[in-house]
Amino acid sequence: MGRLTIHDVAIEAGVSDSTVSRALRGLDRVNPHTRARIEDAAERLHFTFSRNASSLASGRTMRVTLLFAGGINTWFNSCAMQGAYEVLAPEGYDIVPLITPDQAEQDRYFEMLPGNRNTDAIIVTSFDLDKQKLELLGGLTMPTIGLDSRSDDGYDASVRLDENSAMLDAVRLLRSLGHHRLGYVEQPSSHEFKFSSKLRSQSFIASARTCDYGQEDLEVFGGGHDSMPRSFDDAVSSVVATLLSDSRRPTALCVETDDFAVALIARLRHFGIRVPEDMTVIGFDDSRIAPVADLTTIHQDPVEMARLAARQAVKLMKHETMDRRHILVGTSMILRGTSAPAPSEG
Repeated sequence: MGRLTIHDVAIEAGVSDSTVSRALRGLDRVNPHTRARIEDAAERLHFTFSRNASSLASGRTMRVTLLFAGGINTWFNSCAMQGAYEVLAPEGYDIVPLITPDQAEQDRYFEMLPGNRNTDAIIVTSFDLDKQKLELLGGLTMPTIGLDSRSDDGYDASVRLDENSAMLDAVRLLRSLGHHRLGYVEQPSSHEFKFSSKLRSQSFIASARTCDYGQEDLEVFGGGHDSMPRSFDDAVSSVVATLLSDSRRPTALCVETDDFAVALIARLRHFGIRVPEDMTVIGFDDSRIAPVADLTTIHQDPVEMARLAARQAVKLMKHETMDRRHILVGTSMILRGTSAPAPSEG
């Protein structure tokens, strides 16, 4: 028997070739009962419809690009892949993860982007783009979605974390526990990209001011790119050394990520600073390491955020009406064993 064609399925289902083509490509204007009969016929004949052929006919590639800076094996990025897959796969879309490891590679990708016909939508994941690239995205005919983006600018839709509300919750907790001297720890990074997590120090300072902390009560540790540590371990050591030498050492710290917070706690305890008796530490993410380390932290859900971004992409690709193009997602405080009332003075 020769290779099966659409015509064979049409004869089996008792419909025209064009009706089979529309039904198997998922296009509208096919009666649901007819579509079911065609799908049953295709299954009985073990007919596989070519996605490439469908793309040529429909003008769609059935691919959505997730654009990452750095690896996809990080906690946030792997969760984003999972969430996007859960929504896009049932809709018939393949996910294309695209990694730009450095600025030069990202620049090359954006130079070629206007002529790119290999994807139906782009989801930009968790890092900032300059004004020129955002303007380029705005001129594309395909939908662009910001996932954990620093702002809504330049995107057809976006799903962002409410960093301001998250930091306000943390500062209010520390205020209620009697802490008068606060610190925020940025995770030092030599990476060229500006990630959304770097917004948190600004939100922390603004939240502390809202809660009546003065500038003399606040300190930010570990940021900057001038003298980057050679490794993650060196970064932890550098922050702890600064804390130990601080004559007005904070009694509470908010830390940019859970990973850095857990490593920081281990090093602080090594040098005799008890957590939480001497110093409260709050992380951010509620990643897999947080419950194991009994870490008080701010919970976010990147899987659900990616689901929301993928749903936005599907609606845009289908030209459907959207209730909200730009979604701000909340967080929640998770109280565990690294937070306690401020130590008594004296």
